Amino acid sequence: MIKIDALYMSLEKINKQMRVYELMDDEPEMKMKALENMIKEFDLIGDASLEGIKEATELLKKIGSEDISKKIEDVSNKIKE
Repeated sequence: MIKIDALYMSLEKINKQMRVYELMDDEPEMKMKALENMIKEFDLIGDASLEGIKEATELLKKIGSEDISKKIEDVSNKIKE
């Protein structure tokens, strides 16, 4: 499942990068690096969230009835489109 601690750590890193970004007035290269770091952290959060959704979906398929599995599959197919 989703590791909440890892998400909080990523959010904290993003907050720190935002503060660093705000403190840099005339350093465009450093500002770009701070923005790149924030994007990487958001990407990690997104990846972790998607993995958690996949795991939760698989669990629902295992414990749910055929009707629930069919609905999950339909939703998954719509998301892929």
